[in-house]
Amino acid sequence: MCLAFAKEPFDIKPGACGTVVRNAEMKIVDPETGASLPRNQPGEICIRGDQIMKGYLNDPEATARTIDNEGWLHTGDIGYIDDDDELFIVDRLKELIKYKGFQVAPAELEALLQAHPWISDAAVVGMKDEDAGEIPVAFVIKSENSQVTEEEIMQYISKQVIFYKRIKRVFFVEAIPKAPSGKILRKNLKERLAGGLQK
Repeated sequence: MCLAFAKEPFDIKPGACGTVVRNAEMKIVDPETGASLPRNQPGEICIRGDQIMKGYLNDPEATARTIDNEGWLHTGDIGYIDDDDELFIVDRLKELIKYKGFQVAPAELEALLQAHPWISDAAVVGMKDEDAGEIPVAFVIKSENSQVTEEEIMQYISKQVIFYKRIKRVFFVEAIPKAPSGKILRKNLKERLAGGLQK
């Protein structure tokens, strides 16, 4: 995909990706309903313009899944636009945790966990649950000499987020699987959960 966002080399806002380029349109939509969302509300980022790809070569099904009949390319990224037209990307659509119909972005919870003084690193994934569909659970690496407990971590998060984003379980681990790029390998963590990982 060609350039979709641009940023002047001054007045940098931390975490912002820039604004949509002049020859393109951008909207944020609810991943469930497809309805356009207002500013400062996260949803799937969609782009439309002459510079986006026409589709996948010899794969009309993949093209139809990515580009809708109005020409909007659904990026699979979750983000929001602030009051200054700046775009912030917060997560990937396929990584969202679906808790009782609510959508929870793992990256938001990971940022909160990583800010804790007794946590060295953390990853959040969804664990299957009969009642909720999925529940957010955390894999945590304690910092050196840390005595932090599962209950303390869950309380720490619950004080900062709405009820459906609360961490339901904490697993203390020695390492979090990551790709060479630093991206968390959530699939590996979900496989550990499926294999019956205990505390």
